[in-house]
Amino acid sequence: MTKLAELQFLMQRAIASRSVGASGLVAAPPMGNADDRIAIYRHAYVERLTEFLLHDYEKLRAYLGFVRFSEMAGRYISAHPSDQPNARWFSRHLPEFLKSSPHYRRHPEIAELALLERAINDAFDGPDHPIVTMAQLAIIAPEDFPAATFLIAPTVHRFSVWTNVASLWSSLKCGETPPPSEDFAVPSEILVWRQGVGSRFRIVGAEEAMAIDKARDGLSFSLICETIAMYGDADTAGLRAATYLRGWIEAEIIAAVQLPGVEEK
Repeated sequence: MTKLAELQFLMQRAIASRSVGASGLVAAPPMGNADDRIAIYRHAYVERLTEFLLHDYEKLRAYLGFVRFSEMAGRYISAHPSDQPNARWFSRHLPEFLKSSPHYRRHPEIAELALLERAINDAFDGPDHPIVTMAQLAIIAPEDFPAATFLIAPTVHRFSVWTNVASLWSSLKCGETPPPSEDFAVPSEILVWRQGVGSRFRIVGAEEAMAIDKARDGLSFSLICETIAMYGDADTAGLRAATYLRGWIEAEIIAAVQLPGVEEK
């Protein structure tokens, strides 16, 4: 006799991957046949996973409409059957799927809208972390500050987009009709983070985006200033770097400041 665990595995595979020969796993119902019974389970499986996608990508659902979203969900479920016991992670591949799928890659704003929503969700669900304040920064001696490095919070995400996805998201958030999608010749840089108990995002300039990346890579404040100097007036690079740093601290995206040979502050 087939062991229960093996039977459960075979049934799960039959439902998720639509494998043939699954009718032998279930008893025939009073009406219809075993294939009909398995089809009911498969339908329920797709409906439940579609609910997870609807929960994680509310703005994408509003943008596509329920019918198109459901069609997209069916294609995604076929390409990425659930492989995690935690349903929170089922939808994690959706932006990449939409970017590569022949059904959607001609509309890049769809994949980028999913990318923005995923980042917002990930920032909200991310781990708790310390927050550096301006008062903590003020106690660092001026002569030590150039060597300081900054730990960017794990809830921070930064990426480039090539469409007006920020405007689309904002319109959908307000329940307004989104503007027509636009393709950019030059990408926009988006920063997503958690502040307080909510997720936020904003478009940042290329210089600030670079500075965030350099800080995440562990470069010291002086080296960040040197890099910023290549973007514009070298004489004001330090001031621009300090302005960015103050904004990051006020936005609660700096989790620690480290000085060589000194414990984190």
